[in-house]
Amino acid sequence: MISDSIQDRPASIENVSSNEVEAESNNIDSLEAVSSGGDATRELESAAEVLTRVELDLACSSEKLVNLEILVMHVASRENDFEAFASEEEHNSEGPVEKALEFDLLYGFLDSEVRELESFLSALQTEIAGFQASFEQLGDSFKEMEEKLQDCGDSLKRSFEQVAGLKVQSANFRRILLASSGEEKWKDDKSLENDNFEDSNAKIRMHTAEQQRNILKMLEKSLAREMDLEKKLTESRQTEEDLKLQLQQEVFCMEQEAEDIWERLFEAENNAEILLGISKELFGRIQMAQFSINGSVQREGELRSKLQDLTEELKDKDCALRGSEFSRTELVEKVNAIEQKLRESESQLHHVKEEQNKELAGKAIEAEKRAEIIEAECKLLRESKMELDKEMSRMKSSTADSTKRVDQLEKQLKDSEIQRLHAVASSEASQEKLSMLDCTIKDMDNLIKDLKLKVSRAESEIESTEEKCIILSESNAELIEEVTFLRRRVEHLETSLHQADEAKKESAKDIRVRTKLIADLVVQLALERERLHKQISSLTKEKKVAVMYLQQIKRDHSVTAIGSHDAKANEPVLSEDDSENEISRKGSSEEILGSLATIHETGNAPGDFATTEVEMEHTDSASNLNTVRNIDVRQIKFMYVCMVVLLLAISGFIPLLFPE
Repeated sequence: MISDSIQDRPASIENVSSNEVEAESNNIDSLEAVSSGGDATRELESAAEVLTRVELDLACSSEKLVNLEILVMHVASRENDFEAFASEEEHNSEGPVEKALEFDLLYGFLDSEVRELESFLSALQTEIAGFQASFEQLGDSFKEMEEKLQDCGDSLKRSFEQVAGLKVQSANFRRILLASSGEEKWKDDKSLENDNFEDSNAKIRMHTAEQQRNILKMLEKSLAREMDLEKKLTESRQTEEDLKLQLQQEVFCMEQEAEDIWERLFEAENNAEILLGISKELFGRIQMAQFSINGSVQREGELRSKLQDLTEELKDKDCALRGSEFSRTELVEKVNAIEQKLRESESQLHHVKEEQNKELAGKAIEAEKRAEIIEAECKLLRESKMELDKEMSRMKSSTADSTKRVDQLEKQLKDSEIQRLHAVASSEASQEKLSMLDCTIKDMDNLIKDLKLKVSRAESEIESTEEKCIILSESNAELIEEVTFLRRRVEHLETSLHQADEAKKESAKDIRVRTKLIADLVVQLALERERLHKQISSLTKEKKVAVMYLQQIKRDHSVTAIGSHDAKANEPVLSEDDSENEISRKGSSEEILGSLATIHETGNAPGDFATTEVEMEHTDSASNLNTVRNIDVRQIKFMYVCMVVLLLAISGFIPLLFPE
């Protein structure tokens, strides 16, 4: 029973692992279905989490069921010992007692675990039902999960069936315990377990003394067989140890050879990586050249823009010069007109001064004459007044005549006073006119001074404009020289750009050719690597054939003639395989020599020593495995010598391609 349980354990573990893999695959499919939507809601995420938790719980329960089945097997193996203990009346030895206690403890542990697992599965079933009820509102997205839930339900049903079987077996164990103690009362689950209990009672009744004797005889026979098997196992283990020693020796030799092969392969890979690095450096240089060309093109554009700006500035300065010359002519004309006006104004001022002086002199003379006349009249009036006063005093007596004369004289006095006032007003007006003339003369003097200042300013501006014109003419000459220099520079840059483009095209062609050569070399290296892998696999196959051959030789020591015949039959097979390997290696070596010849023609690299230093040694006799191994090692050495020659040729070819 124990051996059967041990044999069934890996199968159960494989079932558990397959169930776990299926659960994980279902989980991954569900997660991918949820994530493919992109806009999945929180409900879908929670549903996916619940589904994954349920699947994990199912996987754990299945694993626990497998472990419980193994435990049931162990308890069943202890059942016979317990029955033997129960049938004996006197228990003298301690061994059966310990086995009976072990059976009782294992049964108790099994019963508790089965109950716990049943409660866990029922809780899981309720959780799945609640999950279906709560997430039916999701619609189409829930339909994808419904299939997985159905799978979970199916696995739950299977686990419930397994639990039911375990309960039946635990009930049988309990029945045995109760029968041994004299208590045959059974109460729980009568409707489900009546049939199973009847079968178990029939089996217990069948265990009579004769059957127990037969079982003991069978056990003795099985023990004898086990002893024979153990002897055979010891013999087979000795043979296995001998074979292992031989295999270890051969494996050690093969490992040394494989280490050499791998070292050479790693060297080839490193060389291939070096070549790839060189090609990357070449591409980097090409990109740097392109960047420099782009920089020169940008500089050319900047220089052209500067030329355009300078030409525009020259045009503006030419326009400014023309405007300054035109303004200069206008200013000269204005100055001449102003000078003429000044001359005319000076002549007019002289005439006006002379006329005003003459008028003022005449008016002054007339005013003096009028003043003298007025003074004389005043004197006369005073004298006449005195005379009239005297006459008034004289003629007071004559009132009528005198009053008339007095009125007439008063009128004359009033008229004379009015004339006197008119004369005073005219004299004041003449004085005001004289003051006005003085003010106008002063204003004319100020105007003359202002005009002189303006003339001096105009002359200074004319001189400054003349100086500016001279400076502009000099700067114009310098700018013309700079423009000519820049045009020459632009022509030189255009020629240099043309030369750079041609050099770039030539370098691109050279780089393409070189990259093609390097790519061909890398492809050849990859092919050589694949071929070496194939050789290693063929060597392993040959090793297996040799091991089989040695096993046949050891098994057939008695029949020597048949062994020699088999060796002769195997030798041509090995020789045919070696010839095929040699043909493939010769073809690859010819390809490598052809590539070296092309490199020698294109890059003038030293490649003649590959044909002088390396020679193939072919042997037609292949009697045993040692000669086969030596031939393979020679061929591998030849191929690696060819690889070294190829790498030396490449290392000599690279400085010729890239002298920088």
